[in-house]
Amino acid sequence: MKNLSLLLIILLTACGTAKENQSDEITLDSLKSEVLSIHDEVMPKMSELRRTRKDLLLQADSLIESNPDRAAMLTTAADEIGDANESMMQWMRDYEPEFEGTDEEIRKYLEEQKKSIQQVKENMNGSLAKGKEILED
Repeated sequence: MKNLSLLLIILLTACGTAKENQSDEITLDSLKSEVLSIHDEVMPKMSELRRTRKDLLLQADSLIESNPDRAAMLTTAADEIGDANESMMQWMRDYEPEFEGTDEEIRKYLEEQKKSIQQVKENMNGSLAKGKEILED
């Protein structure tokens, strides 16, 4: 009877650990999905960023003689867009979709990547909005 009780306790403990590990995997998968979702949300804006930057620089070039202050403002906005574009490119080069480690290491990595891609998103959206606003003035 003692052996049966001991076996039952071991079995229940093993099942609990398996469920916990499965839960951790789901959580890590969810975190990875969040990271990629943010990337996928802003990635289509890359061409719009490049187009807006080009328009800003063209307008700046045409105003360099007649309105150097406006040309400088346009160039600054174009530079900010260029920086935002480069930050996305850098994030994509650095991101390791198959990062390996303990669950805790993977969680930490994905949380850092989430913060990083969120910052990229903010930079892209902010610089794009500013660039468009300046072009409309």
